[in-house]
Amino acid sequence: MIIATAGHVDHGKTSLLHALTGTDADRLPEEKKRGMTIDLGYAYLPTPDGGMVGFIDVPGHERFLGNMLAGVGGVRHALLVVAADDGVMPQTWTA
Repeated sequence: MIIATAGHVDHGKTSLLHALTGTDADRLPEEKKRGMTIDLGYAYLPTPDGGMVGFIDVPGHERFLGNMLAGVGGVRHALLVVAADDGVMPQTWTA
């Protein structure tokens, strides 16, 4: 199963995947410098039955919409991340 993240910038998508998988999906130096996902990132979680769940971490910033669409285009499952301290953003309502 492949799951893509979706959500507004700085709402914890990459941090959640790191907590679940131990993998930092932000791999580019520019992502580290700016503290935001720019390109698609990938993380994997082994399941108890020997399977694997794959995650695609997509950018949340509107300037990287093309990258986000490339990441979610063929995915059948999505994980919508909403920051508990900020709530649902306008982009969520129009998605």
